[in-house]
Amino acid sequence: MDIIKAIKERKSTRGYLPKPVPAAIVREILDISRRAPSALNTQPWEITAVAGKALENIRQENVKLLEAQVPVEEHSDYPAFYKPRSRELGIELFRLMGIHREDREARNQWIQRGFRFFDAPVGIVISVDKSLLGDSAWATWAIHDCGAIAQTGCLVAMEYGLGTCIEAAGVAYRDVIKKHTGISKDKEVVIGISLGYPDPDFTANANNSKRVPFDEVISLLGF
Repeated sequence: MDIIKAIKERKSTRGYLPKPVPAAIVREILDISRRAPSALNTQPWEITAVAGKALENIRQENVKLLEAQVPVEEHSDYPAFYKPRSRELGIELFRLMGIHREDREARNQWIQRGFRFFDAPVGIVISVDKSLLGDSAWATWAIHDCGAIAQTGCLVAMEYGLGTCIEAAGVAYRDVIKKHTGISKDKEVVIGISLGYPDPDFTANANNSKRVPFDEVISLLGF
């Protein structure tokens, strides 16, 4: 697939077909993704792909903790300036799904989908060693590098007809993730990715999130 076409067409997939992704394809996607850039070639990321019973256990335990109102890191802590962007996305997704503002049960069911990795057949967990985090510049670089390999993997997945959703909810309960994946307590779980074949009938998959105007976030100097 043409790289520019992939970047323009890639979007978050929140509904998947109940079709397994062959292990050989998952392995190939992740192997290619290792070509992502990293600071001084440190390659700080550690990737864990989860499917089958282990992923189902994560889904069930995540939802159980969510229903018990066990706290997770709240997105509402974003500075107020950025909230309209995420609010716009939420409004559009609920419109596509026919979820009304006053329908609390439907809204809760939607939230649970994120904690279930959107019921994708594969969940990918990206983590780094805790020694890289803290107040040093290495923390910034390590998180950036994780973002680089996440985006690279999402673009590579498109070549195989697969959809992805980079998400925080699925890995919000980090102890659950570590319990069912064997990720060491010395690692920090950074982000998760849902991976699978997109369900063409899932209405939220029609969403193409908007971008703010070019001049609002980009400056060209000396041109």
